Amino acid sequence: MKLLFLLAVAGVCLTLSFVWREPWIGGVGLLVAFAAMFTDRDDVHDDDKSSYETTKSVRNMRSRNR
Repeated sequence: MKLLFLLAVAGVCLTLSFVWREPWIGGVGLLVAFAAMFTDRDDVHDDDKSSYETTKSVRNMRSRNR
């Protein structure tokens, strides 16, 4: 949700830079987009570290290439 909000703010800033012909507003928009890109977290659950047993989907993925 935070990523979409920050990208929307960056898009508004970039649009305003073309409307008002002020390049610094576009620079602020690019900085906001850059911050959004690097503050986005990937909350993927790691099955290997949390339990002794792996899930069935992980076992199927591992055995597929053998």
